[in-house]
Amino acid sequence: MAILTCLPGLEVAVEADGQRAHEYDADPEEVESRAEEISFHRIQQTHRRRRHGNPYVLKYIEAKPGKPFAFIFDMMNCHDFSTGPNIHYTCVMDGFCTGTKRVSSGTRDKRYYCQTGSQAAGWKKHEFRFGSLNVLEGGDGTQAEKAKQYGTLLVKLFLAVETGRLEAPSDRDGPTLIHSVHEKDLKGKAVDSKVSFDSEPIANPPPFRMRDFVDPYYRPIAVFEFRYRTMCKSQLHQGLIQEAIVSRPTPVPDEVIDAEEEYKEPENDASRGIKREAPMDDALFAARYKQRRLENGKIEIDLTDD
Repeated sequence: MAILTCLPGLEVAVEADGQRAHEYDADPEEVESRAEEISFHRIQQTHRRRRHGNPYVLKYIEAKPGKPFAFIFDMMNCHDFSTGPNIHYTCVMDGFCTGTKRVSSGTRDKRYYCQTGSQAAGWKKHEFRFGSLNVLEGGDGTQAEKAKQYGTLLVKLFLAVETGRLEAPSDRDGPTLIHSVHEKDLKGKAVDSKVSFDSEPIANPPPFRMRDFVDPYYRPIAVFEFRYRTMCKSQLHQGLIQEAIVSRPTPVPDEVIDAEEEYKEPENDASRGIKREAPMDDALFAARYKQRRLENGKIEIDLTDD
């Protein structure tokens, strides 16, 4: 469960195939470097000067191609914002941004789909799912900037400073599907999967809602970033291992062979002139050697010559 030090109590996670995805920590230096690249809301500049913590979290998670996933936004134990600005969050998947959603303190929200369309063209519901990405050899690097967003799920938080009137849903374009990417565009990242969508038409448009005016510069107050990679047995799908987020497992032999048990006597010793005696049973052993039972119950064997 990813947590911000500057907003204690607020938690964000990704759920894959009905289970909370295990989170792997990123390199602290990369976290700090990435945080410097993001243009945060001016309120965070003051918070950071006061050492209230970094408004950015970076985690790695395992992608499971073909399985659905969802975002969990938990404010059950968060600061009460009822007397101040409201918080909105939006999800960004491989660069595709969903609409913002208002959340309140003391609530927990699960987002596993979004809606796109228009009043004229109709509306569609898109459920989130992981898919396999076709990585092609070579490339000229012209799509490198766009490929920076591949393999990444973002949750951005915004402040709503004023509440407006009730409005109908605005038109929204559907997600751009990703089919393949060249190795050179990825610049060394082991991105091996993508976000796909189970899309279907819906009869009713999204409901009217009270529009909140977000910060005019539309800068987030916090960002959660989840980089998803696969961790399959196939050499082609080991993104978490290839980026050294997870250690490569030590190979275990399929079978342990006992040397004594494995050894077999040659069957053709007779042809080599080697004479072997057959093993003796108890009766033959007693007949060959003189033996008598002592008073204490032990057996004494006479090995002297006759």
